[in-house]
Amino acid sequence: MADMHRAGAKLVGKQRYLPWSIAVLLFSSSIVLSVFFALLSPNIVTQLELDHSEIGILGGSSFIAYSLGQLLLGSKLGAFSPKILLSLTALLASCGCIIFASSSNFLWALVGQILTAFGLSCSFIGVIYIIERDLPDHFSLLSALSQGLANFSAAFLSILFGLTASITSFRDLYYFAGAFLITLATAIYLFVGSNPKISNEKNAPALPLITQLRVCFTSLQFWAALIFYACLYGSMLAYSDLWNVQFQVDFFDETAQQGTFSNTMTLIGVIFGSLTVGVWAQHRNDYIVPARTYSLIALAITLILLLINLSISWSLGANFILGVGLSGSILAFSVIQAQLPKSTHTLATALVVTAGFIFGGLLQALVGLSLEANQQLGLIDRITEHLNFLPKGGTKFLDYQSAFQLVGIVICIGFFSSLFFYKEK
Repeated sequence: MADMHRAGAKLVGKQRYLPWSIAVLLFSSSIVLSVFFALLSPNIVTQLELDHSEIGILGGSSFIAYSLGQLLLGSKLGAFSPKILLSLTALLASCGCIIFASSSNFLWALVGQILTAFGLSCSFIGVIYIIERDLPDHFSLLSALSQGLANFSAAFLSILFGLTASITSFRDLYYFAGAFLITLATAIYLFVGSNPKISNEKNAPALPLITQLRVCFTSLQFWAALIFYACLYGSMLAYSDLWNVQFQVDFFDETAQQGTFSNTMTLIGVIFGSLTVGVWAQHRNDYIVPARTYSLIALAITLILLLINLSISWSLGANFILGVGLSGSILAFSVIQAQLPKSTHTLATALVVTAGFIFGGLLQALVGLSLEANQQLGLIDRITEHLNFLPKGGTKFLDYQSAFQLVGIVICIGFFSSLFFYKEK
């Protein structure tokens, strides 16, 4: 009889991972669709007969809708059942994908993009919420693992997409994504809300929004976590977009294939770093040392990239290590879980995620404007000239450095913010 009881308990323990697994699939879908839009943009431009400004508006509107949705929808996960909110938003994203796939002009494509981005906007916050609800003892590990799995899915499918020459239209992929999201919405409704802890949460007292905001904004740990995540995750977004194939070709005289490898190495570094930082933090039962170590790694590699015009082979390794360091941003949510009252966790998570996403877009715009302004050399550039690190004819690299210094400053601020993390005894 005792054996049967233990077996039943073990089965229940395994079932606790099912809602998390489904939520990770939803989060991975948001990353994959974002990557697919970038990869399919030439095909989208051709089939919908768009100009450069219109394809730019499609990308920008998606960014704005995703940012607003993270805050407006993600912050409601504490008030509404996850199975209701996440399944409805998945259906909304499915409608967006189908509208985008069947669009014949810019207007309908814009509607589809906005609905898709808004529907998927709370997917990551949903993962964090479900981990804390069902598996709080493994929070650091599973939150980092979720980030790694989502990025791995995007990298794997991107490589598969690149090797497949038979895909001739964006429409087929978006139709498939719409059908897949309907399946996910069904699974979310059937299984994410089946955990008995949901019924217990209904009786928990909820703090008014103004009180939750006051608790967050008066907490030093909240601000340290927000700055840490915004600086590291924002730099990861800006770097992956700016350090793209075209920049590699323009500023480092690489071929398109070499630039693709360089850009992919950062994503692989994020995947590897997410797994290792989660295991380390879980093993130590502490997020402070891993957060400081990984942000310091990111800072050190950024300084190397600023000081030295690396060869292609060395730049691949540097991009990989930079991705590893920036992946430590995920530990900001361990700070929230450990240091803030539970009733504020959902709102605090939504605020931090939104800050990171918006700051990444802002940082990317500022670096781009700095490059176009063709400003005079900055401090780092003068150091490299004085130390003669640069090969002859490296003027393009100097131009890139003068703008890229801003990313280095932001990562430095992120590392400094981690020094304010503490753990109550």
